[in-house]
Amino acid sequence: MNIAESIIARIRVLPRPRLIGVSGFGGSGKSTFAKALGHVINAPVVSIDSFQKDALRDTPYRLWEMMDFARLEEEVLKPFPQTTDQLIVEGVGLFRPELSKYWAFKVWMDCPLETAILRGKKRDREEHKNPKDEYWDGIWKDNDLQYLETFRPKEAADLLVPN
Repeated sequence: MNIAESIIARIRVLPRPRLIGVSGFGGSGKSTFAKALGHVINAPVVSIDSFQKDALRDTPYRLWEMMDFARLEEEVLKPFPQTTDQLIVEGVGLFRPELSKYWAFKVWMDCPLETAILRGKKRDREEHKNPKDEYWDGIWKDNDLQYLETFRPKEAADLLVPN
């Protein structure tokens, strides 16, 4: 994925330390964009996927509560300025009120939900060899919709990236 020079220019003028959030629906291209951006600006990337709560994996949850946002805050967001001068965090559910004070720049991967779901299903089947269609069509779709309606992340973003 190529990152437009206009996007890079907007980020490079931000004061350091700078924390960049990349969010969107599951399957919207968050990881791909974050990795490409990290390569261009020489910033490490942390994924919210590393902060899943095992206890909630197979139980009903809302608003992406299966992600341990409090642990992300304690282990990554709060200490980040002492460890590096720029960092990208990517994942579902990031643009929520309790984390808003940390982001210097917020990117929303602007992809229709149904397109993102199709991509996610394809990726899980072909790359991971682990189809999870029932999650994509069920709880993950529900969480994406709840998150969109509750926190309005698209409106909170500094940049919308059509994907």
